[in-house]
Amino acid sequence: MGINFRDLSPKKTVNEPALSLNDPRWAELEGGYHGTTYDASIALRKLEQADSLEEVCEIYQELWNELHHQGDVGVASYYAVPHMIRTAKEKGLINWDVLGLVSIIEIQRRKKNPVIPSALYPAYSNAISELLELATLMLAQNWDSGTASAVLTAIAVAKGHIKLGNAIQNLDDEDVIDEFLENHC
Repeated sequence: MGINFRDLSPKKTVNEPALSLNDPRWAELEGGYHGTTYDASIALRKLEQADSLEEVCEIYQELWNELHHQGDVGVASYYAVPHMIRTAKEKGLINWDVLGLVSIIEIQRRKKNPVIPSALYPAYSNAISELLELATLMLAQNWDSGTASAVLTAIAVAKGHIKLGNAIQNLDDEDVIDEFLENHC
């Protein structure tokens, strides 16, 4: 196994209030795999062009894989959040993916992950509060337990109840719910 010199080089920092999807600095940002860059702008531009929930789901598979990995998120994850929220609102193509991914990024950013750039914080924080609006747009839909978990987690996170959101997000499986009820109720 050789040395990856890219891992030894200093990380480039970006501290902007936002990055346009045409900004070349996206390619320099770390994603959910610490030590690895991920250009989220490519998938986010595809998301802007999506015309169906099926397309949105396919794009979110990549975003889930690259912006969050085993509790890790990166600066690319933070810069992607306002774009994911904006696109969902503009397109009206809202499913559990946007709620779940944005919520997990917010939950995980408070753990052992990079600090959000200070200039981005106002736009990022505003996007987190808009999770509530997106969640309410899903109230009339039929939900499976995964969707219920994502919607309820998003509501808790948007209202600033991060620990509660984390707990709800982890109770998305019937077996886990049964185990919780056996041990705590």
